[in-house]
Amino acid sequence: MSFLSAIAVISLLVMFPVLLSLRKTGVPGIASFCAACLLTTLAASVAMVASIAPMWFHTIIGGTLMVAAGLLMLRGFGQFLARRPLGALPIAITLAGVTTMLVFFSYVANNQSARISVSAGFLSLTCFLIGAAIVRHWPRERPIAPYMLFCCVMAFLVAVLHALRVATVGTGFDPVGSALEPPIWTTAFLAARLLIMPLFFLGIILMLHGWMIASLRHMIAHDDLTGALSRRAFMTAFERMFSTAVGSGRQTAFMLLDLDRFKQINDLHGHAGGDAALVHFTQTVRETLAGRGILGRLGGEEFGIALVGVGRLEVTEIAETICTAVRTTPVRASKGTDIGLTVSIGIAMVDPGGSLADAMVQADVALYEAKALGRDRLSIAGSLHAASVASARALAGAAAQMRAAVGPAPSLSNTG
Repeated sequence: MSFLSAIAVISLLVMFPVLLSLRKTGVPGIASFCAACLLTTLAASVAMVASIAPMWFHTIIGGTLMVAAGLLMLRGFGQFLARRPLGALPIAITLAGVTTMLVFFSYVANNQSARISVSAGFLSLTCFLIGAAIVRHWPRERPIAPYMLFCCVMAFLVAVLHALRVATVGTGFDPVGSALEPPIWTTAFLAARLLIMPLFFLGIILMLHGWMIASLRHMIAHDDLTGALSRRAFMTAFERMFSTAVGSGRQTAFMLLDLDRFKQINDLHGHAGGDAALVHFTQTVRETLAGRGILGRLGGEEFGIALVGVGRLEVTEIAETICTAVRTTPVRASKGTDIGLTVSIGIAMVDPGGSLADAMVQADVALYEAKALGRDRLSIAGSLHAASVASARALAGAAAQMRAAVGPAPSLSNTG
């Protein structure tokens, strides 16, 4: 078994620097996972020299280290899953109790079965609690669900293996020994118990890396101020929705929203007030949509909404509801004053045979028509009078020239 212990130690030594390298990334629970990996490595090292070390060393020190590692893993998963983590005081009290019992059953009442039951029993309970916490939480973490399930399986395997150890040592009955040769069963059992912890930490590393990748993808796909989709992510999602709608013969609607007189808000309340207005506006629109479409920030105070499978009447009702909600829910500025907001909306309906680019141009024309008619209203492309269309197209053309001259905004932060 010293050979398997050496493999376990080497595996854990390889994983420890990987975990340590994640400390600066802000991954929740990483410090606890690093400490747990280090203590598990030390415990495996103690087990490797159990045949030549004194009893107090491999029994008391090894058992305490393993229980401490389990408690730190439980704390780390509590932090990672945004649950109430195990506090430092309960950990210290538990370790003191475990150490006291190991000393008692080593020198006061020499009982090997009790010593094994204490250390293995506490580790089994700890890993069972970890597995139960993952089971309750993993459906909310879809991007890393496979890694969390792997960790869950490993946690329950550790719990079962050490619970079996407690049962076989405590009762003296080996239910598998009747089917297999005792040496084979013992070897397989010890090998599984030694190598399961490196596999557990491998699952933790995969889970943490998956969380980092998912966080980066979310950061790239969302505007950091408002939380709405970024322009690129919105256009990608819109194109996907449009392709799906074309395949099913359904209509697609595009709404272009622009906060009215946003420059005045920045001038009167500063960029902090403008940022607060953008955040409040995004939250209001998202609550009004209630999952019926996707919302993206296209630049500055300009937003886009894409909906699939809706008719002109339903889109009009949604846009009117958004205008009303924005108008009736002012944002509270940092100085305690309320900032009144209104929004103008241009709407374009896209038939299955239509063009996405044409729809966005039509929505832009409709938006400028809504602005020309006094703001705080909606306008639907295709329902304008000829003179109004010409005026709106002229305004849209002038705006497009100005945008082309300035170039794309370097970021989606408050530009005033």
